[in-house]
Amino acid sequence: VKLKNLSRVISGIGYRYGANPPDLMGVCEVENQTLLERLIVLPALKPFHYGIVHHDSPDPRGIDVALLYRKDRFFPLEEKSFRLLLYDEAGNRKYTRDLLVVSGYLDLDLVHIMVNHWPSRGGGARSREHRKMAALRQRSLIDSILYRFPESKIIAMGDFNDNPTDHSLQILT
Repeated sequence: VKLKNLSRVISGIGYRYGANPPDLMGVCEVENQTLLERLIVLPALKPFHYGIVHHDSPDPRGIDVALLYRKDRFFPLEEKSFRLLLYDEAGNRKYTRDLLVVSGYLDLDLVHIMVNHWPSRGGGARSREHRKMAALRQRSLIDSILYRFPESKIIAMGDFNDNPTDHSLQILT
C-alpha cells in the first residue's frame, strides 16, 4: 500500500499545472533497489519509464540514496558513489550514506546530479561537524567536475539536514 500511495503522489507532481511527473528525482532513505524496482512499475509510474541509479552504501541502517530518472528525458553516462569518511570522538569510523553523482544528458545539456543525505542534526556540535565534512566532500567533487568541464551544470539535491543559512550549505555557494 505504501509503494502504491507513493507512486500516485509522484505521478501527480505537476499535474495541476499540466506537467508530467519529474524527469529526475533524488530519493533518500532507500532500503534497497528491489523496492525502487517495484515502485517504478506500478500503474501510476509505469507509463513514464523511470530508470534507477542506486549503489549500496556502508550505512549499517541499510538506507541509501538513489536517482530515479525518466529514460526518455535523461541519459546517464557515468555514475559513481563517493564515501564520506566520518569518525566519532574515540576515532572510530562512523558509517553513513554515500554521495551519489550521476552525469548525463538532460535534453541537450550535460548535467551532473549529486544526490545527498547528510548526517542528521541529532548529536549537537559533533553532528554539525559531520555535515560540514559532507559539505566539504561535495564541494571537492563540484570543484573536480568544474575543473574537467568548466561549463558544467550541476544539480545538488537530497536531504542536507541543514538550512540554507547554515555554515555547511554556505560552503557550497
